[in-house]
Amino acid sequence: MDGGSVLGGKLLALQAGLVAALIAGCTPGPTSSPRPSPSETRTVTGVLPPAPTPRPADASPAPTLAIYPRLAIPPGTTRCHTSQLEVAFNGGNGAAGSVEDFFELRNKSQQGCWVYGFVGFQMLDGSHRPVGPPAAWITDSYFGKSDPPTRIFLPAATTALGVEPRTGHAFFNVFTSDALCDSNQNPVDSLEIWPPDEYQPLTIPAQTAYARFSACGSLQLNPLQIQPQPSLG
Repeated sequence: MDGGSVLGGKLLALQAGLVAALIAGCTPGPTSSPRPSPSETRTVTGVLPPAPTPRPADASPAPTLAIYPRLAIPPGTTRCHTSQLEVAFNGGNGAAGSVEDFFELRNKSQQGCWVYGFVGFQMLDGSHRPVGPPAAWITDSYFGKSDPPTRIFLPAATTALGVEPRTGHAFFNVFTSDALCDSNQNPVDSLEIWPPDEYQPLTIPAQTAYARFSACGSLQLNPLQIQPQPSLG
């Protein structure tokens, strides 16, 4: 073999190697799925509602109405007079056409005294004229039973009207109806209340910030009590 043939063979081999390398470089590698970046990953967390708090088996019952004690009357104590007293209308409630209104009596003087029996009660219109019938005295009503008349000691320096504790105050209730007639036909503007055995009344508005006194038909009231309302027993 001469030198030209050898050189030609080497050139052919070199060209074949270059072609193979070019083909290998142009062939795409294996395809792989793109991996999401950390910023593209979302985590969804389910939020469960809180479990209800179980109620204890021995839960305390609702508070009952305050019960005020009867105070002993010191020897030598005298009867209360109108000038020593003040009274408040504390609203009311109703059921089945019957209405019960609450009143509270307090000694505003510096000297203790006692009250006994029933108050005098009169409704007045805007011209200070009497409205409605006189009140009847009772101890039993649709709303319960009242104690019979007894002496009730009203000491000095007790809490204000309507402020607890109301020990040492006296109470009475007026019973009427709101179904027998239209109470707006005879509007009540003020109330006159005579302490027992007194000739001078206490006069108060028939309307407070929370309630307005009105009446239909007859009026009934119980004797002065040491509790705000009759007993259901």
